[in-house]
Amino acid sequence: MRDIIFVTADSVRYDFVDAMEFVSTFSQHQGVTGAHYTRPSLASILTASYQGAIESRAMSPTVAEAFSQAGYTTIGLSSSPHTDPRFGFDAGFYVYNNYSEAGNRGNPLRQFASQFDLIRKVYHRFRPPHAKLSNRLPDNELIDNAIAAFNDESGPRFMWLHMMGTHRPYGLGDDAVPKEIDRKALFAPEKLSADEKETITQKYRQTLSRADAEIERLVDSVDSSDPLVVFSSDHGDEFGEDGQYFHQPQRRRVVDTLTTVPVATNDLSLCEPLSVLDIAPSLLGEVGGEIPSEWHGKDVRETPRDQTLTIAPWHGTTTVAWQDFETKIVSRDADVSMVRNGETVDVERNDVDEDLKQQMRDLGYVE
Repeated sequence: MRDIIFVTADSVRYDFVDAMEFVSTFSQHQGVTGAHYTRPSLASILTASYQGAIESRAMSPTVAEAFSQAGYTTIGLSSSPHTDPRFGFDAGFYVYNNYSEAGNRGNPLRQFASQFDLIRKVYHRFRPPHAKLSNRLPDNELIDNAIAAFNDESGPRFMWLHMMGTHRPYGLGDDAVPKEIDRKALFAPEKLSADEKETITQKYRQTLSRADAEIERLVDSVDSSDPLVVFSSDHGDEFGEDGQYFHQPQRRRVVDTLTTVPVATNDLSLCEPLSVLDIAPSLLGEVGGEIPSEWHGKDVRETPRDQTLTIAPWHGTTTVAWQDFETKIVSRDADVSMVRNGETVDVERNDVDEDLKQQMRDLGYVE
């Protein structure tokens, strides 16, 4: 069986994939995400199930469990706090590393305010958190670790890794969107100048190019002669469409710029339209693995799906988008639940400890 390398990079829009020279040599497809921001979207990808999006966590049977059952050594690496094992993302991986350290607490007033919901919300209204990647493992180090982890194991190997360098503010130091432009884009986008808008776009394209070079280095450096490689993303970003910038989970937006992402493969035939939930079943079908009956994703190597669902939860409130690729229906503030085997699963707020909350704030998430 062939080795499989599945790479996801944060916040990559389909219409910007041309900035990724190596990935652009792959067969290109448009995929529809299962959710609107990282945790529920990756949970839906790694469980091939809408339940992952509803609960914003991974649950069995996971993609790693299915590939392990098919005889693969499973390896998972990510530098996002959203993929912390406390959300179940390590399930089924023989090797799993979440390189996510506690965030920089910085301003002592912010640290105090974070203890109280109302005070924190008022404080963030006037002093919003600035997105920073300084506490995330840089992509080049993630790729170093991925190469070593892959080469340390015997085949066949299934490896998934999630890259964070493409997340706002799109780099470290001078590579990143300047702090003042970042905040203006988030909270006063109407005040952005043409040059500032261009700065954001160029910083984004540059970070995609850097990620692309790391993906090429990964594929060239692993000890596999013919790996099957798939690239995709958890969601896109907004650059002024409808007056919005970046991805803001609390807004629960399901516009195409957020929910349409690239699905690129070096040697896997896929039919369109497809959902990102279809990636794992198609890969399993390609290597002769058994596709779990619990999955909502389908093998689209020969037959496309006829509809997709995107679920956008945020603290118990949800927007849902259904489409059949001719019509798109969006329901905001929806009461969402799923019944499986007589058991009802509802969208609920996912409370996490203060360290994880701080890491989310360091990525610019406002509660």
